[in-house]
Amino acid sequence: MWSNGDGLQGSALNSKWRALTARCQNMGTGGAGVFLLCLPWLALLVWLASVSWFLTDDAFISFRYVRNLLEGHGLVFNPGERVEGYSNFLWVLELAAVWRALGVAPEDAAPWLSVVFTAGTVGALAWWIARQPSLRNRGLVGWMALGLVCSSATFAVWTSGGGLETRQFTFLIVLAVVCLSLYRGRRAGLLAASLSLAGAALTRPEGPLIAVCCFGWFAVQRMADAKRMRVDWRELAYLAAPFAILVAAHFLFRYAYYGEWLPNTYYAKHVRPWYESGFRYLWAAALDTGLYLLIPLAWVALRHRWRETRDGIYALVLLLIAVHAAYVMRIGGDHFEYRPLDFYWPLLALPAAEGIACVGSRIAAFDWRRIPRPTTLNSYRLRRPGVRTCALILFVPVIFYCGAIQGALLFEGAKIDERIKYLHIELDGGNAGWLLAAPGMPVLVAVSNELRRQSAARSVALPFAEHREFANRRLRGWQPYEDMERGVIPDDALMAGGTLGIRFYYLPDLKVIDRLGLADATVARNPVATPNHQRFMAHDRSPPPGYLEQRGVNFTAYPAAFSEVEALERARYAVKVGPGLWLPFDSDDHKWVAASFAGQDLRAPIEIIPEGDYIARLVGDREPSIRSDWDVYFSEDTLTYVKEPCAPADTEAWFFLALYPVDVNDLPDDSKQYGFDNLDFRFDRRGVILDGRCTATVALPEYDIASIGTGQYVPVEGGYNHLWEGEFRLGE
Repeated sequence: MWSNGDGLQGSALNSKWRALTARCQNMGTGGAGVFLLCLPWLALLVWLASVSWFLTDDAFISFRYVRNLLEGHGLVFNPGERVEGYSNFLWVLELAAVWRALGVAPEDAAPWLSVVFTAGTVGALAWWIARQPSLRNRGLVGWMALGLVCSSATFAVWTSGGGLETRQFTFLIVLAVVCLSLYRGRRAGLLAASLSLAGAALTRPEGPLIAVCCFGWFAVQRMADAKRMRVDWRELAYLAAPFAILVAAHFLFRYAYYGEWLPNTYYAKHVRPWYESGFRYLWAAALDTGLYLLIPLAWVALRHRWRETRDGIYALVLLLIAVHAAYVMRIGGDHFEYRPLDFYWPLLALPAAEGIACVGSRIAAFDWRRIPRPTTLNSYRLRRPGVRTCALILFVPVIFYCGAIQGALLFEGAKIDERIKYLHIELDGGNAGWLLAAPGMPVLVAVSNELRRQSAARSVALPFAEHREFANRRLRGWQPYEDMERGVIPDDALMAGGTLGIRFYYLPDLKVIDRLGLADATVARNPVATPNHQRFMAHDRSPPPGYLEQRGVNFTAYPAAFSEVEALERARYAVKVGPGLWLPFDSDDHKWVAASFAGQDLRAPIEIIPEGDYIARLVGDREPSIRSDWDVYFSEDTLTYVKEPCAPADTEAWFFLALYPVDVNDLPDDSKQYGFDNLDFRFDRRGVILDGRCTATVALPEYDIASIGTGQYVPVEGGYNHLWEGEFRLGE
């Protein structure tokens, strides 16, 4: 027997599916059954999100603005300097409110706030599915739609958001589209859509572009609904007016507070159009995430829905993606992997799933008896497959080809825990043989590999793993400063830095010049002559010649140390900033260091004396412990190296020390096997030139020392040679 068109008497697979979805035909009344069916998808999303959980250094730029706002300095990066070095105004205010009200710092609150917006995004999609009028096979379409979203590794990566505002922007756009889809005939629905679009505009700079597309679509759709070429201006006002008022207020605030109509980040990042990079970025995204399948399927659903109900909501989805993709192509993509495209996946999920159902319906309606069969099969009677069966069969390759490459990239990235820069993950037979076994995948993977390799070389579309590892290294080195005493760093200390996030969030009292211009108006407007093929995404700007000297840069901080010896191994100076916590730093102005840190627990390789003969005061009338090319003076806790006269080449000196303890158990764990401790250092990190003499001092550890071997390496072609070597035993 042939089954009827809706598949009610189809195959055994169709019958089983019918039994599972019997309570889910109307999602408004079968919520429990729908939840049970979709629970595996939600569990999959939670798992993928946990694998890709991360923080990014860039998020801490906004966090510093949050800190300064709550401490009364205003929305500034450096107190007293009004520069808008963030582009997520609403996100900054939310994090400040959470910190003030709940006492949860931004680095802890931001990822979980993104999780809340992820739940809101999935919830808005589920509501859209449940209330979408004239949606056939609602349970199946909803199940497939949630599957497309929850199985997306790219969507999962931005569940924690890296501490950025990405998922909030996605939620607000999805909410606005759902309101326009379901409630565009109600004033409350238009108001909700308008407020959502305003929130998106206050969250990301491209928000107004999205809003304009929504306004234009709404006007055309309402004319189609009314079947007349006239716009109801009152309805349009309900949609556009709240948005216009809030966004205009933000622009006025920006101009009044910062003196600019656009954020400083625009001037820092926008050099010129970069279409070639943007094309690579979008083409790689299309291959990795299956946009080449999702968009055509959404087009099929749009045509079907327009013919049956004159509903063009899927046209809005495709319009938003097309316009936004053109914007992304112009700016060259993004420093992060597919971050600006995050709202594509939830918006495309429902139309793509409905498109699968539409194609399945056409396949089910096809008259299979027209297909010639071998005479030996004429005695067998063919059954027409049902709509749901056909849709499920189509869904399997769609979800595989949409998710396989991005899933492989996610898990390969999750394995990486080493020092990386401009990371490119190459998929091949060694790490993705299962992937290459699928039809067509070798070609898709090869093209994807090449596009991502070219992008990574220009610091575009870098995987979450690189940002995670960079942030983790920075956190290990700089987060201990969270416990430092405030007010230790002088008010006139000024540092120049190229990555503003974690370092300066945990050193809130240190003023900074951003070498890349995000938080510095002068650097942001310094012209860039670098051609596009040599550019690096968001790293094009640099300070004008002489700018850093003019501003008086006089300080360079290093990661936290937990002993004086460790601190002085990293920098020329060290100051104690808390119990067992030291701040290593460099400065070329020794007198400024002496004056600014007077009264504090400061350590340095030379004794800082306001006046007089530095060397004489340092070594007194003692005889050197070792006489050589460099004279070596030993005291209870330091070794001092002196060379007179001092030539420029001497500043390249590299010294080695071998410390033999009285008790080998006093050595660090990694040195016990050798029986001695190494304290190698370079002159340019420890030394100074005073009164024409080179001087360097290194602090000795606190344990009892039996003997010290010391000498100097000199560079030669192919390696280093010993210039001199000496030893002295304590007590002799």
